[in-house]
Amino acid sequence: MSKIKYPRYKALAVAEELVEALRPCCTRVEIAGSIRRGRPQVGDVEIVYVPSFAPGERVDMFAPPEPVNMAEAMIQGWVSSHVIRQRLNVEEHPTWGLKNKLAVHESSGIPVDLFSTTEDAWFNYLVCRTGGAENNTVIAAMAKSKGWKWNPYAEGFSRVDWDGKETGEKSPRMDSEEAVFAFVSLRYLTPSERR
Repeated sequence: MSKIKYPRYKALAVAEELVEALRPCCTRVEIAGSIRRGRPQVGDVEIVYVPSFAPGERVDMFAPPEPVNMAEAMIQGWVSSHVIRQRLNVEEHPTWGLKNKLAVHESSGIPVDLFSTTEDAWFNYLVCRTGGAENNTVIAAMAKSKGWKWNPYAEGFSRVDWDGKETGEKSPRMDSEEAVFAFVSLRYLTPSERR
């Protein structure tokens, strides 16, 4: 079954609406996926963000207050007010955790994927979630050819032995998208060049 495609301008309008609402609740937030790559037709909206935290209320006088994930609170508000709703994954199960949320934008029907990450993992995650699949495969293959494993949801790369087992050696944290490409000796590709 082929995936439904949406004109980029419609998906971009949804993405911009959600990103602007999330911006005060995040230290970083970016539109990713095929929208960021400038594709004319897209299958969904992908948003990557690093949530901000606010002090929470004390529930136990012997424990410090739990911080409040401001992005999570905003997203739950969207669900309550019918801006978005959960959607099922390809296995017909909901994906709705603290890190990944698969949703549908109620008024447009466009699928929305929300991906939470950390400041340390930001650039790796942004490269991965921008894609495309070919770009990610090349980065992973180049890393492997150099004895490393790409950890796109973490801060960098980890050294692997001949059996593919991690040795414990880690790369420096990736501090830009360019650094991700440079680490595996690839020319940096702008999002619109990635496939």
